[in-house]
Amino acid sequence: MLELENNILDKVVEDLLDYLIVYYDEDILKKFQHKIDMLVNNYARKLPGFVKSSEIDDLGNIARMEFIQTLRSWDPISNPVIWPFAYSRINGAMKDHIRYLTKADPSRLYNWITDAAYMYIAINKSSEEFSGKVEDGIMLRQALKQLSAAEQKVVTLKSIHDLTLSDIGKKINLSESQVSRIYSTAILKLRKIITKEK
Repeated sequence: MLELENNILDKVVEDLLDYLIVYYDEDILKKFQHKIDMLVNNYARKLPGFVKSSEIDDLGNIARMEFIQTLRSWDPISNPVIWPFAYSRINGAMKDHIRYLTKADPSRLYNWITDAAYMYIAINKSSEEFSGKVEDGIMLRQALKQLSAAEQKVVTLKSIHDLTLSDIGKKINLSESQVSRIYSTAILKLRKIITKEK
């Protein structure tokens, strides 16, 4: 009898969770949005500035999606408090995202020298006169900060991750021609900034 009652209770909880997720997912998300944002910002604070600026939006989206997935797999009977469960899953999802992007240990995110060299090759064909400044990537990081978030993302995906304009468009939901315009504009801006600082 007790087993039957437990099965009925499990089914009721499962149906109730499905109902809440279908009809109230946005309300639930709003209730936890501040905690999710704090978690994303605390995680992003540990990342290098360039990585943070180019990935913060994706990390926020990943955190929200993971929270909804946590709701779906949450068992309120055995664990009535959802946030600790969501916290660990969101943290894990953000780490997985950064690992996927870098294909390396997150503690060694983005080798600035290599990144700066790739970026420089994309914006200026003559590397000799600029080689001293490229060594630590400081100048390029400063120049990149002057670009919009979309420009930073496109330049990073093209120059560092070596994605095609078509692949970048799919990743950020823009057409190939839009990505091409953003990339061309960003490269022109970077050339002007670097030429001025030389």
